[in-house]
This record gives sequence, C-alpha cells and structure tokens, in this order.
Amino acid sequence: MYNKIIEALDAHGCTYETQHHEPTLTSEIASKVRGVSMHSGAKAIVTKGDKTGTNYLFVMPADMKLWGSRAKQACGESVGFATNPEEVTGCVPGSVPPFGSLLGLKTFVDPHLAENEIIHFNAGSLTDSVSMRYEDWLAIEKPTVIEIAKSVGETKNGPESV
Repeated sequence: MYNKIIEALDAHGCTYETQHHEPTLTSEIASKVRGVSMHSGAKAIVTKGDKTGTNYLFVMPADMKLWGSRAKQACGESVGFATNPEEVTGCVPGSVPPFGSLLGLKTFVDPHLAENEIIHFNAGSLTDSVSMRYEDWLAIEKPTVIEIAKSVGETKNGPESV
C-alpha cells in the first residue's frame, strides 16, 4: 500500500514528506512521534453498511470520532465498524490510509480536516507516515465532503458514534 500511495502522489506531482518511525498503534502516539497536533492527523475508519454490506472509508481529524447518525446520512444506511478491515484493505488496524480510491472504497471526509494546511497519516504501515497538503489530498482522492465527525466527548443531543 505504501508504494501505491507514493506512486499516486508522484503521478500527481504532489509535494510530500515521508517519515519512518517506531510502530504507532494509536492516533495519539502517531501525533507524538510525528511531532504534530492530533487535529492534523487524517484518521481513516473502515465501516460496513448494515443493509448492503458495502464498505466505506470515513476520514476525519484524529482528535475527533465518527458520528454514527451523520455517517448514516452520508451513505444512506446505518454503518458499523468493518469486522474485517484488514481483509478489506490489506492494512492492519491503525495503518489504513485516507485513500479509499486506492482500496476500492467510497471516501467521505469531515470538513474539519480542511482546517489543516498539512495532514499526516499512516501510509498502509504502522511505521511509515506521509505528510502532505490537504488540498493536494482532496484533489487526488475527490472524497465526498460532509460533516461525519464530532469532538471526542461531545454529547449535544446525544449523537452516537459508530
């Protein structure tokens, strides 16, 4: 997956940086190892539609969580965490990149990620990260931009997370 990402970025003439580091199992650890804010991390969550069984990729700042009711509105069905994300993506949990297009998945992104000029993400590996301009990622991935995330701890009107 790492090579696919680098090839896609090179094919589009993107400027990016890579970083090889110790394994990062959580967004919090990844942000510390990279020396960046959690909000600039692009967290990618693989879900599965309850009705159709379709897998979707939801991308948001790493300091936010998926808002279940908004995810349902986005894809037209209730979703739950994919039970076999490694089978779907070929990536171990925590290493899924924000490139559903490279994985055959429809991608949705929360507009809060646009608050970052540069985004950071694990690139199909727990030990390899990519940092790139959000606008470049948006142009390559062409996700549906829709509010699908909420702040951790947010409880207004009790929205549930997946």
